[in-house]
Amino acid sequence: MVESGLIFAYGCANVFLEHLAGWGGEWTHSDLQHVSIAFMFFGGGLLGLLIESRKIRHLLTPPCTTPSSVFSLNPLPAIVIFTLGILMSQHHQHSHLSTTIHTQWGVLLSVGAVFRLLTYMAFFRCPPTSVAPSRPPTEVVAAFAFMAGGLVFMASNKDTVAYLERIGVDAMFSLTLTVGATALAMSWVTVVLAVKGWAARKAGYSDLSRA
Repeated sequence: MVESGLIFAYGCANVFLEHLAGWGGEWTHSDLQHVSIAFMFFGGGLLGLLIESRKIRHLLTPPCTTPSSVFSLNPLPAIVIFTLGILMSQHHQHSHLSTTIHTQWGVLLSVGAVFRLLTYMAFFRCPPTSVAPSRPPTEVVAAFAFMAGGLVFMASNKDTVAYLERIGVDAMFSLTLTVGATALAMSWVTVVLAVKGWAARKAGYSDLSRA
């Protein structure tokens, strides 16, 4: 629900924001490309929200179906991000460096989406029985790819690319820094969650999801 809501909100806002850089002028090919992506987010997010709605799922489920079959495995967020990654990996830019950086974050987002879909397949065979996070190994790769892809995405803006070109570095330099920063950030989160688990056990919690 959270992922679908964020995708839907992004699509709603960016339909109206993609032309701000050329406000008052003619719509360019790049503007139309970005607006089409916003429409994809709008539609994909809306469909994801409908799928996540318990009332909608209840109405779509036959009366004779057992409640366990109503469990939601919503692939829409992963499909939208996978499509975005494919589009951006083929999105030509004003320079070779900018095109390469776009390809990098497009590939990373697509890889993350594929591993998220693998998580859905694993959960489809063995649905979770607790609200506590199960942390399948596929989600480690998905989280790493999404975080690294997001950081590379932020580094792909024109001003940052212009600075990288001015100091004479290539796309591998920014990717290496991003991968290192992502690994450090995930290491910190792992340590924090480990401390939480230690504190929960110290306090005598039997159910860590309550801590």
